Amino acid sequence: MTFYGCAVLRQFEMMGVFPLNDSVAITRSRDKLRSLQLLSRKGIGMPVTGFASKPGDIKDLLQMVGGTPVVIKLLEGTQGIGVVLAETKKAAESVIEAFMGLKANIMVQEYIKEAGGADIRCFVIGDKVIAAMKRQAQPGEFRSNLHRGGSASLIKISPQERRTAVTAAKAMGLRVAGVDLLRSERGPLVMEVNSSPGLEGIEKATGKDVAAMIIDYIEKTAKPQRTATRAKG
Repeated sequence: MTFYGCAVLRQFEMMGVFPLNDSVAITRSRDKLRSLQLLSRKGIGMPVTGFASKPGDIKDLLQMVGGTPVVIKLLEGTQGIGVVLAETKKAAESVIEAFMGLKANIMVQEYIKEAGGADIRCFVIGDKVIAAMKRQAQPGEFRSNLHRGGSASLIKISPQERRTAVTAAKAMGLRVAGVDLLRSERGPLVMEVNSSPGLEGIEKATGKDVAAMIIDYIEKTAKPQRTATRAKG
């Protein structure tokens, strides 16, 4: 839907309709590799990430991200689909070769063991984190997505985590975003910046009316022709 949806959104933008998130910002955030490159440029913490396009590069790629276990992700995957944890070098090589054989674009990331199968979803509106929840994977599962059976609970985030989430959303040029963080030994690491975060899970976990907050933000911010995106690249 990204290609078609952004085409429709661009049409509205050209007609002077205010978009909550600009089409350019959505396109950036949906491209996992590009979004991580933008975060890296801003000095935002994230898991060590590698990308390769040839089977001959696999060994160097695994070495670069620090060895196994590693997380292998399809660049176009959503809701935890196309995300694989490879616990051994042999398994990682097999999975990467299989994806490459299917002409799929992938990236490889270090596995943050101390996160314990949990991440933090920070819901950003404008320049503030208005709600945050901890998502915990089911036993035997490392993906914490609620669509994959993960559980959500209220969590108190640190000032550093708050700053990281807001900075990450701004790096994408998103006015509203779900920023997924991992708690690591070297501080908060951004796993993903989502341009269309779900509301049900975070409203249930926090008891906040996030939808109403978004509408309030639109009422205060919306102006005709206001489509300039804050980030470049």
